[in-house]
Amino acid sequence: MSTDGNASVEEGERFPGDPAAALTPGVWSWRGQVQDRLFLRLHFVPGAKIEVGIWWNRDGGHADVQLIFGLYPGSIELGSLKGNGFNAPGFHRAGFGTVAVNIAVQALQAVCPSKMLVEGVLSNTDEIGLPAQECERLEANRRAFWRRFGLDVVRRGSPELDYLYGHVRDLHTVTTGEVAGQFARCIPLDQFERVWPKSANLRSAEALSQGGVAAPPEESVDADLAETPRRATRQSRMAN
Repeated sequence: MSTDGNASVEEGERFPGDPAAALTPGVWSWRGQVQDRLFLRLHFVPGAKIEVGIWWNRDGGHADVQLIFGLYPGSIELGSLKGNGFNAPGFHRAGFGTVAVNIAVQALQAVCPSKMLVEGVLSNTDEIGLPAQECERLEANRRAFWRRFGLDVVRRGSPELDYLYGHVRDLHTVTTGEVAGQFARCIPLDQFERVWPKSANLRSAEALSQGGVAAPPEESVDADLAETPRRATRQSRMAN
């Protein structure tokens, strides 16, 4: 998914009830403001990915924090979580990673079988060159972070790497704490609104003005599919 918030979109419908029954393919968003502004965006492409983007005090440009899960026939694979690492002090250990995973957990539980495998490799290439003691501290924090959501972390291979392992039925959200001391870390999916491409709305308006029938909104997934995560045979880049 392109995380360019400059894309022209219009927001419309909300989940009409049970979000598990209403998560349709496409883009969903949530906005909140206290002292600061928080913009959350969920993109679901069946058979390809679930992606979460977070923007802080802005609506455009690349997401400040981004999470991607790849969807495959037999499993779900963590592709990347970036933007909230040790080298992003404004987002590190401030709840941004937690709110992103909470959104993804809800989406995965809404659209994937409970027995489906969830896996991934935990690493952060930005940590290369740090003192060994600091790397060990960051690795320990990373394991603890993912275990909070019900996933196990096991070390295997040569050299040893941290691997995520679990199933959709094991996942749960983390409801305690706040994002930057202002927003809940768990935003229910039924508070998200569906986002339609503005071009589709304009075409529908033109059709109606000419006495025709409004065309159904088109899913803006053509460019996004080009960015669908490939099944990892390498280390996924984790930034928390």
